[in-house]
Amino acid sequence: MIIGIPIWHGRVSPVFDVAGQLLVVEVNGSVESSRRQESLPDEAPERRTQRLQILGVETLICGAISRPLEALLAAGGIAVIPRLCGETEDVLRAFLSAGLQDDQFAMPGCGGQKRRRQRGDCGRNRRRSER
Repeated sequence: MIIGIPIWHGRVSPVFDVAGQLLVVEVNGSVESSRRQESLPDEAPERRTQRLQILGVETLICGAISRPLEALLAAGGIAVIPRLCGETEDVLRAFLSAGLQDDQFAMPGCGGQKRRRQRGDCGRNRRRSER
């Protein structure tokens, strides 16, 4: 499996739509077999999706992502695990050990993994439900 994680200063990039660098990690089972860093020069959603497909990314772990880009990636066969934050190495280690559900990786305002699954999004839906 090939995983992509947009990176910025050693952390998961806060917004995938404008991220400039991608860590591409190949894993076998739960063991990393290789890694490389790739540039993401284009911000157009279609070109960004094509770039990930060319790199062979099967799963994208990211922070915030626009709904249109997330839909394009899904339509292109790329699984998206959105709204996460933290040190890149910690997030990757958690993914490999099936520990991404921990609230410590939830973006601020997202209320944790369990809430996101129930509501389908972070901050925006929570504010609507509080009205």
